[in-house]
Amino acid sequence: MDDLSPVLASTSLYAPASRLPPSQKADIIAAAESFVESAFAHHDPSHDYHHVHRVRLLALSLTRSPEAGAVDKLVVELGALFHDLTDAKYSSSTTPSSVLAPFWADPVCSGVTRGQRESVEHIVSNVSWSKDERRRRTPPHHRTEHDTQLQSWLDSCREFHCVSDADRLDAIGSIGVLRPLYVPPNNPTDNPVPPAEQAEGYNGSAVGHFYEKLLKIRGDRLYTIAGRNEAERRQGAMRAFLDELDLEWLVGKQGSEMALLEDEEEEEGEEFHEEQGTNGVQA
Repeated sequence: MDDLSPVLASTSLYAPASRLPPSQKADIIAAAESFVESAFAHHDPSHDYHHVHRVRLLALSLTRSPEAGAVDKLVVELGALFHDLTDAKYSSSTTPSSVLAPFWADPVCSGVTRGQRESVEHIVSNVSWSKDERRRRTPPHHRTEHDTQLQSWLDSCREFHCVSDADRLDAIGSIGVLRPLYVPPNNPTDNPVPPAEQAEGYNGSAVGHFYEKLLKIRGDRLYTIAGRNEAERRQGAMRAFLDELDLEWLVGKQGSEMALLEDEEEEEGEEFHEEQGTNGVQA
C-alpha cells in the first residue's frame, strides 16, 4: 500500500463502524492470532508472538487515552497483531496487502470492511521506527504530494496512534531492558569498553542500542497522552538500569585499579627498604 486508496483517504475512521456480533469478532481475532503465531514461529524473542501480544494489549489500553475519542478497536487489534509481519529483519515481503491476502480471503473475515482492511494494512506499512525516522529527516520542501497526504493520514488516524505508541512502549522500560539482550551484538572485535563508552561509539552493542534509539522514545515520538505518560515512567526505570550498569562497571574498574596501585606501592616500599638496608651495610 504505497498510496492512500480513495476509500481510505475519503472515509472517516471515526464514523460508527458496523458492530459485528461478539462471536464473529472473536473468530476473526482467533484467526489473526493463529496467522501471526504461524508466521512468527521462528522469530527470536525480541520480535516473537509474545511481543506482538504485549503490543496488542497496550494498543487496546491506549484507546482509553483522554483524547482518543471514538476508535475502531477491531482495526487497532488487527493492526497490532499484524504490525511486524513485513519487518525487513524477518520478511522478504514489504507489501502488507500481499502478506495479508490469504488472511483476508478466509471466510471468517467476511465481516471486515474494505476500509478496515486498508486501514490495517496502512498501519502495518507505516508503524516501523525506521520509516518514522526517515519521515522526520525529510525536509518539508523535499516532501512529495504523497508524503504530505500520508503524513496527514498518520497525524489523524487514532488507530495508528494506538498501535504505534504501543510498539514504542514495548521497546522501553523493564521489557526494553530485556529485549536487546536477545539480539546478538554487532561487536566483531569484542571491544571490552565500558557501557557509557559503548554508547558513545554506537558499536552495535546492546547498551549502544539504548542510546541510539530507546532513550529517544518519549515526548513527541508518541502520539497519545497516555502513551507519553507511560513512556516517561518506563524511561525512568530504564535510566535507573543504565545508571546501575555504569556503577557496577566502575566498581570493578576502580577497584581493580586500586588493587594494582596497592601492589605497586608495596613493591616500591620493598625496594625502598632493600635500598636502605644496602646503604646501612655499606656505611
